[in-house]
Amino acid sequence: MEKWYKNVYRRQLTDMHISDMDENFLSAFSAEEYCADLVKAKIQSPMIYLQSHTGLCNFKTDTARTHKFFEKHPQEINRLIEKCHERGMKVVGYYSLIFNNWAADRHPEWEMRYADNTTWRMHGPRYGLCCPNNGEYREFVEKQIEEIAAAFPALEGMFYDMPYWEVVCRCPACRERWKKEVGGDLPEENWQDDRWLKFLRKRQDWMAEFAGFVRRVSLKNMPQTTVEFNFAAVIGCDWVAGSAEGINAASEFAGGDLYGDLYNHSFTCKYYYGVTKNQPFEYMTCRCNKNLREHTILKPAEMLETEILLTCAHHGATLLIDAIDPVGSLDERVYERAGKVFAKQLPYEKWMDTGELYAEVGIYFDSRTQFPDEICGTYNKLCAVNAHRTLAENHIPVAILGNGSVKNAKKLKFVIAPLLRKFENDEILFLTEYVKEGGVLYLSGSSDPRLIETFFGGVIENYTFGDSEYAHTEKGFREVQAYIAPEKSFSRIFGEFNAQYPMPITYKLPIMKGGKGKVKAKIVLPLSDPDDNILYSSIHFNPPWQATEYPAVTETRYGKGKVVWSAAAIENEERSNFKEVFIRLLKRYAGKSLFKIEGSKEIECVIFESGREYLVSFIDLRKERYSRKKMRFSFSDGRKFIAETCSGKIVKPACKNDRYFMQLDINGFEMYKIRQADIR
Repeated sequence: MEKWYKNVYRRQLTDMHISDMDENFLSAFSAEEYCADLVKAKIQSPMIYLQSHTGLCNFKTDTARTHKFFEKHPQEINRLIEKCHERGMKVVGYYSLIFNNWAADRHPEWEMRYADNTTWRMHGPRYGLCCPNNGEYREFVEKQIEEIAAAFPALEGMFYDMPYWEVVCRCPACRERWKKEVGGDLPEENWQDDRWLKFLRKRQDWMAEFAGFVRRVSLKNMPQTTVEFNFAAVIGCDWVAGSAEGINAASEFAGGDLYGDLYNHSFTCKYYYGVTKNQPFEYMTCRCNKNLREHTILKPAEMLETEILLTCAHHGATLLIDAIDPVGSLDERVYERAGKVFAKQLPYEKWMDTGELYAEVGIYFDSRTQFPDEICGTYNKLCAVNAHRTLAENHIPVAILGNGSVKNAKKLKFVIAPLLRKFENDEILFLTEYVKEGGVLYLSGSSDPRLIETFFGGVIENYTFGDSEYAHTEKGFREVQAYIAPEKSFSRIFGEFNAQYPMPITYKLPIMKGGKGKVKAKIVLPLSDPDDNILYSSIHFNPPWQATEYPAVTETRYGKGKVVWSAAAIENEERSNFKEVFIRLLKRYAGKSLFKIEGSKEIECVIFESGREYLVSFIDLRKERYSRKKMRFSFSDGRKFIAETCSGKIVKPACKNDRYFMQLDINGFEMYKIRQADIR
């Protein structure tokens, strides 16, 4: 199969979720004008709607219903595809899975159901959701794909949207599949019940199996096309979506549409880069500020430029999402603006398939366990995202490890694995091999009991005040539940926090019993249970009072490596006090970086390595307005190097005290080629 997507970095999608309730809807649609706008925006690959969430098809169909406009103009989408091909573009077809109003209206027995037999639409949303476990719905999808293959034989690829659960479906098809594969009735929500956790795992497996089914049917009927599934829910949703790497396994490359901030954007780029089967991955961003629900508001050019060049820095393809006006027209200003922004990316594209992402620290994101810890109220992904932001602010080269890419940890000095949960996921056992071979691993919270036993020979027995007679009460603020005080040998790591003024934690901390290793910090408790409103020392706050022997930070050796466990998820905190502690802890164990990068925390540095050469991108993560920011780049040992911008301008490093460095003035984005001149 031809890899049409190689070196195709400028992509576009126009949403066309338009009903045909009014004869004017899509009446102004023009293949000529549509294609002309794509050319204006310098698009290499458009994704074109063949069907939408409405369930209406933009082609002649016998299995569903054709949109009324395309009944009158049955060849208009074919004409658009032909015109795009004439311009050298690679065309991908769009199809909406699961979200299909026409199918749900005609076949209510296909629709996802809550336990009370209601549907999502009965609670307000507009979308009809078809259950992928329903056999008749699957037959329908297969026939639709057969029709698409016959109607559009020249497509380079197919994109399937919405492969995730929007609700916890308990329709008859789900009940029957559970009974057949596991036995008994579907379990009720109970996070202490193994059957409930089994159900969560099954939902992930079922959605992945459905994606595999759609892939097989597609390649059977369209062997010349690539197949991609929207893999956004793994980042943008929680456990309800049931989205994990099984969806990605069915895709030619990883991609999806996200709407978070720029640090989430950067995190996702690194995650997609790490798990995709083929490069480049695809980051989809909308042209509206901030999502397509506000269709008439354009992203400022600087914001759009930042998003596109941030993906560029990670060597990914940007897919820009627009939405068609109900009458079928497009806003030309969007394409003029996109063209100017993509023009700024053009000089860098020849370098975007060079090298591999350079990282010294990895963060493990476990997509399988996107449900909160009942004690601390957060979960692995949120901790991973916040840890990534802290590392990016401190210019530490970082990679994101997902399920399937944990084996890449062997290249890294330090791996952060926050709040791991036991969930039938043996992927985390790769971490034991990583440590055994000399890596350093950071764990936090109660963690997976298998790892606590393997590394520390201990068990998480309880939580501070875990046997309290007082029920926790929400007072409108987070009461301090426990503190962490460093041992003297670890005091530098904790900075201003010490035995008298320890680090405050606003949730109960796990108590490890029977563990081995060197205790670097211990838990300090307040005078009484924080939820006891009778016995207290200070009425306004809950000051530290009782030092304990419970470990709060513990270090142990395992094989050639080390493991550091923190009872608190320090990496999850956004306050600088905690960030500084976490960075000092990381640097203590990870050692000196190859690079020394200093300057504004708003500038992210992304590095790709190719032998003794490096592509180093600096990007300002302020959204709308750039200001020049000073950065300083050097090798930590001060070695000499040769540098030039990717646009060809030679940069002469300065030298002071026999140490070479670049003093940079970053205004938005710049990519440099760095070559080591010698090794000291």
